[in-house]
Parts: sequence; structure tokens; C-alpha cells
Amino acid sequence: MMPDEEKQTSKYNIQISGDLNQSQVVMGDYNTVSQMVGLSPEEAAELRAAFAEMRSAVAEKAPPDKRDAALSEAAELEAAIVTDRPQPSRVREALSWFRDNAPELAGAVLSVVVNPLVGKVVEGAGKAIADQFREVVAEEA
Repeated sequence: MMPDEEKQTSKYNIQISGDLNQSQVVMGDYNTVSQMVGLSPEEAAELRAAFAEMRSAVAEKAPPDKRDAALSEAAELEAAIVTDRPQPSRVREALSWFRDNAPELAGAVLSVVVNPLVGKVVEGAGKAIADQFREVVAEEA
């Protein structure tokens, strides 16, 4: 490299437009970007409480002959949501199971699924999964 080239600086003209509500923009040299996607500790505790309340309602109100299966479905539902990659198809199966086998609990279960914190978890997994999840909720609600 020649001495003049070492001193030469770069010049950029950057224009950004459009909806930047959920966007990040970083400009310049040697930048580092860190992003935390997910729930805060308080939100995670609130979501755990919502699932605990749902499990309690299932334990209390499920028909005795279906209580074990209902508790198993509730646990599967929670596992399908509270993961790095939520499983919309498993959520659909659980909602259908409650609708068909314990309709008295379907509302309590659905209220957890439509909780805004669940929405935040699902959104954090990406647009495709979030879209599938919304479709499942719309069909099963």
C-alpha cells in the first residue's frame, strides 16, 4: 500500500426508509451488535405463573377419567410453546384435544395460548413460526 492510500478514508451515503419499528441499523467500522430476544426475567416468571394456573385449573376441573390425559396435554402444550422453536402443530393438537375431550377447560387453555407473553415468545422464533401459530389460534379459537 502506498502511504496516501493508508490515509484515505471511506465515505458513505446511506439512506434508510420504510417501517423501522422492529429493525436495527448499525453503521460504521468495527461495530458489534448484541441483541437479546425473548422475555425479561419478570415476563418469564409471569408466563410460568400463567402455565401453573392453567395446570391447576386442569387438575381441578378435568373429568376424573380424563385428568391424567388432560394434565399430559397441558404439559405438552407448555413444552410446545416454551422452547426456542415453538411447535404450532403440537399447539393445534392440544387445543383440539381439550375442545374434544374436556370442553369445560378449552377456554382456560386457550387463554394461556393467546397470552401476549406467548405471542412474544413465538415472535422471537421468527416470522414463519409466528404466522403458523396465529393461523392455528385463529382456527382453534
